[in-house]
Amino acid sequence: GYQPCEPATVRERVATLELRYRELVELAGQRRARLEESRRLWKFFWDTGEEEAWMREQERLLSSEDVGRDLTSSLRLLSQHDAFRGELSGRAGPLEQALARGRDLVAEGRLGATEVAERVREMEGRWRALGELAAERERRLREAAGFFQFQAEAADMETWLEDALRLASSPELGHDEYSTRSLARQHREVQEEVRNHRPAIDALQEQAGALPPAFADAPGVAGRLPELERRYQELASRAERRRQDLQDALSFYTMRSEADACGLWVGEKEQWLHAMDVPEKLEDLEVVQQRFETLEPEMNNLASRVAAVNRIAHQLLATDQRNQESIRATREQLNARWDRFRALADQKKEALTSALNIQNFHLECNETTSWMREKTKVIESTQGLGNDLAGVMALQRKLSGMERDLEAIQGKVRDLRAEGEKLAAEHPEQAPAIPARLSAVEAVWDELRSSLRRREESLGEASKLQGFLRDLAAFQAWLSRTQMAVASEDVPATLAEAERLLSQHESIRKEIAHYGDDYRNTRAVGREVTQGQTDAQHVFLHQRLEALDTGWEELGRMWENRHHLLSQAFAFQVFLRDSKQVEGVLSTQEYALSHTEMPGTLPAAEASVKKHEDFMATMEANGERVQGLVATGRKLVAEGSLHAEKVQETVDSVESRHRRNRETAQELLGRLRDNWELQRFLQDGQELTLWINEKMLTAQDVSYEEARNLHTKWQKHQAFAAELAANKGWLEKMEKEGQQLASAKPELGTVVTEKLAALRGLWEELESTTRTKARRLFDANRAELCAQSCAAMG
Repeated sequence: GYQPCEPATVRERVATLELRYRELVELAGQRRARLEESRRLWKFFWDTGEEEAWMREQERLLSSEDVGRDLTSSLRLLSQHDAFRGELSGRAGPLEQALARGRDLVAEGRLGATEVAERVREMEGRWRALGELAAERERRLREAAGFFQFQAEAADMETWLEDALRLASSPELGHDEYSTRSLARQHREVQEEVRNHRPAIDALQEQAGALPPAFADAPGVAGRLPELERRYQELASRAERRRQDLQDALSFYTMRSEADACGLWVGEKEQWLHAMDVPEKLEDLEVVQQRFETLEPEMNNLASRVAAVNRIAHQLLATDQRNQESIRATREQLNARWDRFRALADQKKEALTSALNIQNFHLECNETTSWMREKTKVIESTQGLGNDLAGVMALQRKLSGMERDLEAIQGKVRDLRAEGEKLAAEHPEQAPAIPARLSAVEAVWDELRSSLRRREESLGEASKLQGFLRDLAAFQAWLSRTQMAVASEDVPATLAEAERLLSQHESIRKEIAHYGDDYRNTRAVGREVTQGQTDAQHVFLHQRLEALDTGWEELGRMWENRHHLLSQAFAFQVFLRDSKQVEGVLSTQEYALSHTEMPGTLPAAEASVKKHEDFMATMEANGERVQGLVATGRKLVAEGSLHAEKVQETVDSVESRHRRNRETAQELLGRLRDNWELQRFLQDGQELTLWINEKMLTAQDVSYEEARNLHTKWQKHQAFAAELAANKGWLEKMEKEGQQLASAKPELGTVVTEKLAALRGLWEELESTTRTKARRLFDANRAELCAQSCAAMG
């Protein structure tokens, strides 16, 4: 029958089962862990095996010697290599992850750790080698592409050189000016293209220099560049020769065209000159002369054109070897024809001039004869005059200026005599007629002089009166001229003009003084002549003398008024010159005052104060010039100068600017001195700051944590604290000076207060650090003493 188990037995069996289950679960877990570890291991080997196979394949491809046969295949291989570079970058991440898993396996030290570590190193080495192999492959491909690129560009350059040489070697030079000019224009484009290809030749040189030795020494490179350079130089030389040939051809056609045009003009003018006869009438001669006057500028213009043709011919004879005979023939034909034409024109002009001279000589003889006969009639018309004052005055009016006329007539007769002798020598066919005309002129001249001499002898006592009237008329004429000169109201616009007008006015004063004797003599003779006479003529003469007195006095007043005006104008111009100088000085002062800055250091602040004091001393020296200008201006205003308003405006402006500059300079001096005090305070503060920072380093020293010489360090710290206490007066002195400075200069209060606050903060931080260090030293020292006591008791 069923025997129930004991409870104790059941519990024991259950406990056994539970223990066995736990052992089974633990064994299963261990088995799973080993399997997972095995899976990770073989997964690592599988992944790296795939990567290794891919890398072996790429190594085989990268080791290929194929770099292409031409530029197209080389660029295709380069494109494929770029794609491989992308694939290489894409595989770097998964490979690194696989290697990272391998490193984790090695770090765990499980089964196969040695093989895994070896595999990781092997894969890392193969990956680096693959990168180096790819870089080497890329280098070889790029070198090959550069070589093929060079070959392609060199081939293109050779093809272009062939075409350009064909164009530059063309023998076609045109058959006239138009066609040659068209060819020259086309050739200029060719030469421009040749110049534009020079950089391409140089670029090929650079490309060849950049090629590796294996390519650079290849037959397609080493011997190719010198040949290209030689052919390019040959092309440039041929192009230049063709340019010169085209230029010579163009010059040749231009020369011939210009020579034909000149010849055509000469032919037209030659026909006119050959057909021209020298007329006899003066009117006809003048018409022909006018046509000659229009011919001369045309001849001058043609002479410059002929000279241009000769110049072109001279140049062509030195360069153009094909048309030498034609050039010489054209030049010589034109020059010969031009010389013949000039000789013909000179001959015709000389004949015309000779005819004009003879006709003008006869005309002048007629005019001079008429002039002399007119004067003779004037003298003969005075036969009934001269017996009384009225007659003498009428005679004086009629004969006024007769002496000057006779001098002019005498000079004219002399000139006619010289001209007649010259014409008689030049024109023998006119020899009889010219002396006859001269004799007739001189006969009339002798008649005129005899008539005047007879009239003077018949005057007798009236000649004295006539001389007086003549002197009176001359003096009145001088007086009128001088009054007009002095009456000018022109005001000089410059200092130089004012000086010149003053000098001229002084010359007039000397002239007036010189004429004083003439005035007094004329006045005395006038009183003698008019004394006791009551007829109308003497009364008129008396009135003239009174007008003379009035004019003389008026001249003196006018001179004084003009002198006063010119003196004022001169003074005003001097004032303007001085005012410009003073205003320049004031402008310089204003600029200096407005561009003075506050220095940021104590030496600079001190130097700035001294510099400004020197500047103010210079301002005081210039103040004398300002005061002198002001005094001069006020004097001009008081004298009623024409420019009083302008002068007063300048004086007010100069005074105002000078006063403003002095006030600004004084205010700036105060600010500079304040800045000096501020910089001195800031420098003291900087010194204190440096001292505090230096002491802070000592206060922050924590070497007391080492239990050696603690007592000595405590004593040093006590001395350090005493030094701080002794130097606290420095800070208090700074604070006192800063408060005084801020109180006296409120505008500096913000800067001073901030500096004092910073100093106070640094000092308090130093004191706090010092107290903290003292407390810790004390504690450390007390602990050390306690330890020593315990050791002694033990």
